[in-house]
Amino acid sequence: MRRWVIGIGVLGALALSAVVQSHTVSLARGAARPGWVSLFDGKTLKGWQVHNGGDWKVENGALVCPGTSAGWLETLSPSNDYILKLQFRGASSVNSGVFLRAQKEGRPWVTGYECQIWGHMPDGFNTGSLVGSVKALPARIISDRWNKYEITVDGDHFVVVLNGKTLLDAHNSKHPAGDVIGLQCNKNNRIEFRDIMLNPLPR
Repeated sequence: MRRWVIGIGVLGALALSAVVQSHTVSLARGAARPGWVSLFDGKTLKGWQVHNGGDWKVENGALVCPGTSAGWLETLSPSNDYILKLQFRGASSVNSGVFLRAQKEGRPWVTGYECQIWGHMPDGFNTGSLVGSVKALPARIISDRWNKYEITVDGDHFVVVLNGKTLLDAHNSKHPAGDVIGLQCNKNNRIEFRDIMLNPLPR
């Protein structure tokens, strides 16, 4: 009987140890997640680099490109995997986009992904699509009102949500790595961005 008691005690101790270790690993993983980081301070272009014009400026707490010339803004992500949230505003016909996993050298829509903001692309890569890679469900932005994008980039898994509606949930491995996030402006297409937040995902 004594051996049974000792055996049960040993098993109990091992089980408790496993639970503690599992909880410790869980805490460690949670601690490794930095949480949400603001990429735009609402006042300046600090942390952003202008490419090829665009006449970018800060106006009423938003990054604004009036569309007098084409160009794009670059900032760096601390991780290849993340959730990106932002708001954008433009006319119903506005042609813009968000660059993901691009490289510092070269054209970002070639070296990385472009998450489309435009509903009239001839080959069908419209709003919410990863241009040239994956097409999204049909959607329209709200003209001249703030629209909300939530974009998840997790390995080869991409999810794009516009104003609460999932437009794209797909896998693609064309660009596995790249630390540049960008905002696009095309000539004669005024576009505004604000509340740009990033949550790096653990590897």
